[in-house]
Amino acid sequence: QKPPKGYSYPQLAAVRSAKAPGQNSTGANMRLLMKLITSAFLIVMTGYSTAAISQSYPSRPVRLIIPFTAAGSNDLVARTVGNKLSEKWRQQVIADNRVGANGIIGTEMAAKAAPDGYTMVIVSTSFTMNPSITKVPFDPIKDFAPIGLVAEGALIFTAHPSFPAKGIRDLIKMAKSKPNSLQFASSGHGGVSHLAVELLQGMAGISLMHIPYKGSSAAAIDVVSGQVPIMISSVSPALPYLKSGRLRALGIGSTQRSSLLPDVLTVAEQGVTGYDSSMWWGLMTPAGVPADILKKINEDVSVAVQDREVKKVITNLGMTAASSTQDEFAKIVANDISKWGKIIKEVGVKN
Repeated sequence: QKPPKGYSYPQLAAVRSAKAPGQNSTGANMRLLMKLITSAFLIVMTGYSTAAISQSYPSRPVRLIIPFTAAGSNDLVARTVGNKLSEKWRQQVIADNRVGANGIIGTEMAAKAAPDGYTMVIVSTSFTMNPSITKVPFDPIKDFAPIGLVAEGALIFTAHPSFPAKGIRDLIKMAKSKPNSLQFASSGHGGVSHLAVELLQGMAGISLMHIPYKGSSAAAIDVVSGQVPIMISSVSPALPYLKSGRLRALGIGSTQRSSLLPDVLTVAEQGVTGYDSSMWWGLMTPAGVPADILKKINEDVSVAVQDREVKKVITNLGMTAASSTQDEFAKIVANDISKWGKIIKEVGVKN
């Protein structure tokens, strides 16, 4: 016969044979037996309560903090995934836009929320850059628990049609013959598009002149009008101009070609081996959320991003629906903190 769960045959033997000096052996044995039974009960009940919590999660609305403005890429991705989770969970996922400081204000709120699984936050590539650019009131590793990826995106190098370079190889040749004279427009100083060009400069051994704008739309207007010859941005804002012929694609910044522009070569394919300025979007919770709840959220998010309608929305934004394990997402975040932190230090970007 097996011993009761929580203790072993040697422990039972100890109960039968133990004798405390000066005490009645039967009473001592009974007290020891009761302690063992109580310990076993607590072990069983702890496991049961953890499993029960994860199975019943969520039992009330879940807040999804979006640290950026409404109708932007972060907002649209978060709301699309959140709506699908609402359907699955039969609990409302409330989108909560908390704007400011390039996402830092909303992200700080998430870091300080109760670690119960009822607060999530969408983060993107800038989450890994901010700590190296400015002082942030949280630790991007210690204060958060990764859930998983929801989308990935590519940056694209584009140029005015009159620009002589037809691709990245030509651009590099021109830049080497005219150091620090070719201008490129970005969405802003210290942003992902700026740092992606800095990465190219370091890997290709060239020097370009940075012209920062307040957003990709403003940058695109000046490049389309011929005021600045080159721009790097996400695919979505450049796509209408590329289709109308008012911009020409030079190269894709990610390791894979864009599904929206399958004929455009990547930067790596054009001779800059290993170049990767991919963007991503993912979900996190405050650190300390029970592992079973995190696992459930990860599994449900992975199913949600494979939904046909969700994938359609994400694709129309110029992105690709993506999923990952918690560990895979954690590695992406850690690697990007290291990669972009090194570039930021070399360039001297500070706010």
